Amino acid sequence: MPHTMRTIGVAIVACALGGLAAACSSSPSTPSASSGPNVTIGSTNFPEQVIVANLYADVLKHAGAKVTVRANLGTREAVEPALAAGQLDLYPDYAGTLLIFLNMNDSQAATQTSTAVPALKRLLSPHGATVLNPAPALDSNVFAVTHATASKYHLTTLSSLSSAANQLILGGPPECPQRPLCLVGLQNTYGLHFKSFTSLDEAGPITVSALNSGEVQVAELFSSDGNIVANNFVQLTDDKHLQPADYVIPVIRKSVATPAITSALNGLSAKLTTEQLSQLNIKVSVDHGDPATVAQQWITQEHLG
Repeated sequence: MPHTMRTIGVAIVACALGGLAAACSSSPSTPSASSGPNVTIGSTNFPEQVIVANLYADVLKHAGAKVTVRANLGTREAVEPALAAGQLDLYPDYAGTLLIFLNMNDSQAATQTSTAVPALKRLLSPHGATVLNPAPALDSNVFAVTHATASKYHLTTLSSLSSAANQLILGGPPECPQRPLCLVGLQNTYGLHFKSFTSLDEAGPITVSALNSGEVQVAELFSSDGNIVANNFVQLTDDKHLQPADYVIPVIRKSVATPAITSALNGLSAKLTTEQLSQLNIKVSVDHGDPATVAQQWITQEHLG
């Protein structure tokens, strides 16, 4: 999700760019039986992305496309180049963070979709790609603590961490120490210097467990993450506005963005709110539902298929 550096292990990038082999993905290749255009949909490596990729797949099947889902391909540093290279046709991303990823000088434009979307179209166009309408669903990086930690150190905002950070361990994905929206941003924007950093997963069960157990006292999660509500964590307010406007947005190659496909994806995006996305996340991350099944049920419920 969110985050913004380009460096990553060569093996992951090679995996994404080398034909999207089955070993790179935890989701099987499942083309639909339609006679329409072929669309390969990818996702990065956390549950929300897999859910949204399957939402896209379901509406595109109903729009007549032949769809293959390649989920859990790695971080954005693997997935975005795969689309630029033509190995993927479509994937979900987050408007503000993607813009910063593509051009860090556009950080101001990333704060609003009205400026982020035109900038994204300009940057992606030379690679034969574009973005479609953003959803109302917002999913930004957030930093959370338990109620016990919030009470002990009187924490409500990220700024309020300033006097306690040197006593606390921050937990986050392995790339967090190099990311301008994670540890680098916390240091530069808020002046926070933690006792140490612990490498966990991308806002997943390992992170949740580490925060609950006290292995870490502050953890990076996502604003639409059902685990925040389910575990009664305290989300610290980003009072200096470090995080960009991360509305969910389809990133698509122009060659497959037919009127029917564009209409189907824009129709889906129009109905996907933050609250609904959070409920979908709870069904997968907390209730252990299958992402493809959860996505299909929501598509049926919303009369999109």
